[in-house]
Amino acid sequence: MIVFDNVNLSFGRRELFKNISLNLRGGRVIGITGANGSGKSTLLKLAGKIIRPDSGEVKFPSPMTIAAVAPEMKIYDNLTAEENLFFFAKLRGKRLENILELGERVGLDLKTFGTTRADNFSTGMRQRLKFAILLSVDADIWLLDEPTANLDNAGREKFFHEINVAKASKIILLATNDKAEVEACDEIISLPL
Repeated sequence: MIVFDNVNLSFGRRELFKNISLNLRGGRVIGITGANGSGKSTLLKLAGKIIRPDSGEVKFPSPMTIAAVAPEMKIYDNLTAEENLFFFAKLRGKRLENILELGERVGLDLKTFGTTRADNFSTGMRQRLKFAILLSVDADIWLLDEPTANLDNAGREKFFHEINVAKASKIILLATNDKAEVEACDEIISLPL
């Protein structure tokens, strides 16, 4: 469980969160919706301890691990798809046994594109690679920020299948305003502007 205990956060004069208290449990996909600028991505960053609140606390049990798919997530353009996967897995102390199967799970044909540098990938293929990286590190907490952006229908179906399978053993937070992503959620937190 991720616990927000009286969390406050402001950016300059703008108070984004005031005395937020939440208990975010696994076993479901928790959607975070709201207008642009309402704090969806910021809430994910607080949950992942990427940013700290001005006051209050965000807690989760140790030793839980976190992985994310977000627009600002960077992959290494000068590395191939396989090299990116091995690099990020190694950072987490993971060994990739069946990389081709991992590619199949996200719809990225690594037989064909595994040795292609990431800078030659379309935005949809880059998104599939980001999702494959998330799957490869097998984290306890998934922070997903508009994760199906730029994916075709087949890629979206694979993504929804994977989160549906994973939610039984993970805490999954999904920031979105995309109708299909919202429908994949079991619970919605709607942020006011």
